[in-house]
Amino acid sequence: MPLTAEVTTLEENRVRLDVAVPEDEVQRRMDRAVRRLGREVRVPGFRPGKAPAEVIIQRIGHDAVVQEMLKSALGDWYSEAVAETGIVPIDDPDLDLEGVPEAGDLTFTATVDVRPKATLGDYAGVEVGKAEGEVPEGALDEQIERLRQQAARLQVADRPSATGDFVVIDFDGSVNGKRMKNATARDYLVELGGGRLVPEFDTALTGVSAGDTVSFPVSYGEGDGRPELRGTTVDYDVTVKAVQEKLLPEVDDELAVAVSEFETLDELKADLQRRLQESVDAQAEELYRRMVIDAVTERSSVDVPAVMVDRRIGTILQGTADQLPEGVSFEQYLQATGRTLEEIVAELRPDAEQALRRELVVEAVADAQAIEVSDEEIEEQVRIDAEATGRSVDRLMHDLRDHGGWEALRQDMRLRKAVDHMIESATAIPMAQAEARERLWTPEDERRKTAAAAPSEPSEGKPAPAGKLWTPGDPR
Repeated sequence: MPLTAEVTTLEENRVRLDVAVPEDEVQRRMDRAVRRLGREVRVPGFRPGKAPAEVIIQRIGHDAVVQEMLKSALGDWYSEAVAETGIVPIDDPDLDLEGVPEAGDLTFTATVDVRPKATLGDYAGVEVGKAEGEVPEGALDEQIERLRQQAARLQVADRPSATGDFVVIDFDGSVNGKRMKNATARDYLVELGGGRLVPEFDTALTGVSAGDTVSFPVSYGEGDGRPELRGTTVDYDVTVKAVQEKLLPEVDDELAVAVSEFETLDELKADLQRRLQESVDAQAEELYRRMVIDAVTERSSVDVPAVMVDRRIGTILQGTADQLPEGVSFEQYLQATGRTLEEIVAELRPDAEQALRRELVVEAVADAQAIEVSDEEIEEQVRIDAEATGRSVDRLMHDLRDHGGWEALRQDMRLRKAVDHMIESATAIPMAQAEARERLWTPEDERRKTAAAAPSEPSEGKPAPAGKLWTPGDPR
């Protein structure tokens, strides 16, 4: 028999779960705790793990077994109660357990903050500016130049090196006369000004010719990600074996054949122009979707608890730490940026809070529209994802079901449906018209409108100052 849980709504987005755990489940967890303790407690006359349960309990005491059982079981029961009731906790619960009865069900309460609900305003038909996707001037030329660079070839230059040239070098690094393996290379090809090596290399190797040898020191800071170089000064001896210059092809049909499946330059340019237009159209569409969400959020009311913001910031910081190069600690990252943890948290807080506000509003739209996602829809999405990534459909479905990703995907798809509904309900207007409205709207306008609708009363003191034109970024 599964546990039962009842939800009582309290004030300020808090709920209380009253949980009852069946007697047989409590006994099962007690037996498991006894077996676990039996493997750890030595009982004279018995091999480890072979002493009877009664002997184990008698030796360590009933209360010790209860505490061992609760150490793992109470958290599992709470998680099961959360899943049973469908609440979404945003913090750790306050658990209250009077004791474990000798017989009958075990009961406890869990009081916890839950994800708040947004109160939606009237968002149907909200007018939002939508930009036209325009390919920036010169973008096509930049694409052509990128292809020229890819098709370039190198040839030996019988002259001193310059920025943009490639040099083939042998180099040896040493510290206090001792050669370092990790600071040594042979036939190393590097572009001057390409940023692959430290600036000292670019400076020393600019203006050299094949056969030259240069020596110079490089000091590595305390924040360097390579432990063997951190805080050291390495003396480098560099031998230039060749200077090579880049030869770029002409912009003609031969370039089109070399870098694409097209036979002519005109065909290549038409394809590049099409791709550029698709890209800017997609960017304009994504911007419009974000602006619709922001417009609906502006019309809604939602208080984001500080604990949610703190946890979101923690997630962002953890993601930053996980992406740091191997050997670079988060403390070193802070030193390199010249900021304290407190300063970074303060910078992240407004965006984290606004992101959560948007999410809560989208969830409210999904609830208001009773949006659901079927298992069949999830399976179809998994097939699409598997095909796009080259993975087995069955394997991906198995992994999602076994690792909790199935319901997470359902929720993600549900919210995407909610955003689609918001987009369909909105009315796109030219961006220039939307910007003109923003320039003309002021907070004082709304106050005057409200005052005009109310009965007039005599007032004393100075008249209210005229409202300043509101622009994006000003407080409302």
